[in-house]
Amino acid sequence: MEKLVSWLGDWRDNGPRVRQAVKTTIAACAAFLIADMLDLPQSFWAAVVAIMVTQASIGASIGHAIDQFLGSLVGAFTGAVVAVIVGNSSAAIQILGLAGTVLVLGYFAAAWVQMRIACVNAAIIILAQPSLGPPLTSASIRVTEVVIGTVVAIVTMLLVLPSRAGPALAEHVARTLPLYFGLLSDLVNAALTGRYDREAIVGTNAKIRAAVGTNEVLRSQTRTEVAGFLADTPDPEPLLTSLRRLWHTELMLARSVAAPLPATALEVLRPGIEELRDAVEALRVQSGKYATDARGHIRDTSDVQAAIAKLSALMVRLRETKVLAALPMDDAMRVMTFDFALEQLRQNLKDLANRNKDLALFAGVSVPAAAVRKQPSA
Repeated sequence: MEKLVSWLGDWRDNGPRVRQAVKTTIAACAAFLIADMLDLPQSFWAAVVAIMVTQASIGASIGHAIDQFLGSLVGAFTGAVVAVIVGNSSAAIQILGLAGTVLVLGYFAAAWVQMRIACVNAAIIILAQPSLGPPLTSASIRVTEVVIGTVVAIVTMLLVLPSRAGPALAEHVARTLPLYFGLLSDLVNAALTGRYDREAIVGTNAKIRAAVGTNEVLRSQTRTEVAGFLADTPDPEPLLTSLRRLWHTELMLARSVAAPLPATALEVLRPGIEELRDAVEALRVQSGKYATDARGHIRDTSDVQAAIAKLSALMVRLRETKVLAALPMDDAMRVMTFDFALEQLRQNLKDLANRNKDLALFAGVSVPAAAVRKQPSA
């Protein structure tokens, strides 16, 4: 029993999976019943389409529905034409017709995802049993099954435990933003100690890269819902741009600390880097699993910004004392890159804090005036 409870996890983690399973089950059964009531010869295809179209959010389902419908039309038309040409020929002729059709549609499927289902539909019609009627009849039946499956899936998504992409985007950002803070903590520690944990940093970068890819998918789904008047949320691009800029700045910072900073420069910068380390570590610990508070607001990064500002003042001192000028060119360039990356980081964190309103709107919570904290001045 304990293993079962551990596998199921808590409702926060598995609630979306349960909702997805319920909606998919309802859509599949309803589509099959409707197709069966219409006495379609292959009613099960309506259920299959409904399962494929039912996704985690309404925006994702609409995208899959469009792909299914367009692909079905192309596949049905192409399959019907080829089936008429090959007629009741031998199996060898049918195979040649099938091979040519799949070869052409498969080529386009490599670029357009909707063409994948076109291959399936065309093959079904070309190889259909004579009992299903002439090719045009078979094609019309196939399109009808697809329409039933897609419509039932969309209606189910709208009426049964509806899930929109905006809250999913806010949840994903909240879950993955601690990765950015964790990477920043590792990089500041590397600057201070000279120990660059390449394996850990590369691993975190891979996770952030995957998170950025998921953000792009959710952005597309959110825009689909807004375009279909199914949601009223802001454009997610500014929020996602802030996250990408934060990550790119951290990559720049990683290049500057991949080798230990020069000892003479570190001697001047150490107090500022130590203060920055403490501020970043406090932010990392505070964020824990989620980098937003209970109301969906991005946690305060003003202490990190203030520490960066103080470190920038030490960089000015480094230049004034001629320490920077005395360094070899490569070392001097790395110190300058380190300084530039930190300034960009400060701007990134300010910009991210200004995305509080957008994130709250995606999450479906209000943003009180007190939540929009005044950011440190430049």
